[in-house]
Amino acid sequence: MKETLQEIALYYKNQGAPSDQSALLSCLREAQQACGGMLDAAAQQEIGAVLGVKPTYLQAVAKRISDLKLSGASHTLTVCQGVNCSREGKSIHRYLEDELGAKPGKTFLGGKWMYQTVGCQRACRTAPNVRVDGQLMTGMTLERLKEILQKG
Repeated sequence: MKETLQEIALYYKNQGAPSDQSALLSCLREAQQACGGMLDAAAQQEIGAVLGVKPTYLQAVAKRISDLKLSGASHTLTVCQGVNCSREGKSIHRYLEDELGAKPGKTFLGGKWMYQTVGCQRACRTAPNVRVDGQLMTGMTLERLKEILQKG
């Protein structure tokens, strides 16, 4: 696997990655496919070494792209941490972190969900906002979130 990842990363490095974002995303998507559907820490380390970037940079890119998975979780829940969303979504944060034990960057509910937090999503008027598998959902309520998590 290590050699395959190095070949993929080298090919896309020659195509302009990491400075060419399109080449970088293509590299990460192909590597994810080669790794069986997720970019684990070892894959990030190999790709980063070839491209000359830190794995944390690759994680930051992958967190913003809904089809890139950093874990084996089936779904990703990304919660906005902007001022309005934090204020309006206190019950959501309490539920996720206190009741479900979710921690940012980790899976929860038996590994089915990946929990992420991000800065302002620029939809402040409709706070609180979350992304479910990359899709922005505005005006999130605790009841609606519970339904989504149950279905997932």
